[in-house]
Amino acid sequence: MTVLVGGGVVMGMLALSVDIGQIMSERRELQNGADASAMALAQLCAKNDSRCVQTTTDTTAATAVKPLANANAKDHLSAVSNVCANAVTTITVACETPNASELAKCGPTPGWLVSGIPYVEVKTKTETSVGSAVLTPFAKALTGNSANNGSTVYACARSAWGSPGQYTAKVPIVVSECEWKNNTSNGTVYQTGPAGAAPGYGTASGQTPWPATSAEITIYLKSTTTVPCAINGKDTAGGFGYVDDTAGNCEAAVSINDWARIETGSSPPSGCYNEIAALQGSVVELPIFDCLVKASSVPTGGISGYPDCTGATGGGANSYYHVVGWAKFYLTGFKVGGSQEAASLRSGVVPCSGGDRCLSGWYVTGSLTGPGTIVPPTSTNNFGASLVAPAG
Repeated sequence: MTVLVGGGVVMGMLALSVDIGQIMSERRELQNGADASAMALAQLCAKNDSRCVQTTTDTTAATAVKPLANANAKDHLSAVSNVCANAVTTITVACETPNASELAKCGPTPGWLVSGIPYVEVKTKTETSVGSAVLTPFAKALTGNSANNGSTVYACARSAWGSPGQYTAKVPIVVSECEWKNNTSNGTVYQTGPAGAAPGYGTASGQTPWPATSAEITIYLKSTTTVPCAINGKDTAGGFGYVDDTAGNCEAAVSINDWARIETGSSPPSGCYNEIAALQGSVVELPIFDCLVKASSVPTGGISGYPDCTGATGGGANSYYHVVGWAKFYLTGFKVGGSQEAASLRSGVVPCSGGDRCLSGWYVTGSLTGPGTIVPPTSTNNFGASLVAPAG
């Protein structure tokens, strides 16, 4: 009798352990799926993709949300029970008040997620091969206890997006807002971004068709002829569109609504040529500036205290760019030094010659690829680039 009772206890404990393990495993898979789905949906919404749509059912397959949730489950099954959003016109389902004690709800919002920053939440729950949302417990099969009806497991994830605040540039090149406006018709003309195998454009499967040759533009860092937005063919005396690379690693951490010191000289900072060459055929992330002044020390505050923002009185190492946002530029070709050049992947010719310095390509929209801070998007800091990040 003792053996039978002891055996029953052991089997019961075994069943309980299996059930707990199953629930924990399911929750991990659902959370992974929710995380991936929320990021994917936020990426779509950030670039105003038509798949950023409202839904309260599992029909979110149309938004590419459910496939990602499924892909993160070992059995490739996860139900998307709800999608909600804040400050998103195409998703009007409001998100519930966060509650860390309820697993079916998202946790508290982080401190940086202030009013004006849009976000989405994706909730996932158990889905079985027969379409049920209930996990059948092992204990029920083992003990024959029909009262043990199983459980449904939930997970929730939140992702936000907005204009980049602080961010580190791959190359320390900046572009004036004036030039960006000229080349994008005030932010209304962008080309479809690359996809598929490098260089991302072509006729191979998955690639984006090449834009028309006429879509290729030239960003001048220095010009020996008159170009719009330039002062004597450049940004300012001694300034040719480079930010001071103080770390010496061809990067520049800049913040919007802040000032960055210019790097003098018409050639890239030391060690940057190879970095620029490596980026040909890919998207480069460029800070946009709206003011250039000469000052004996780093300016503070906004541009209101500097009535002459043209840079005409600037020059030398004591000039500063006021960074107002970020843009994404597909780099087809360049000439950044006497022999530091590459013919355009689109036209087949170097985009400028002689003493000129330039980049060729086109502006695209999308999210930046590295970590940074997010600020509420506005009409004055939106240059086609956004930053997407998990938000609890």
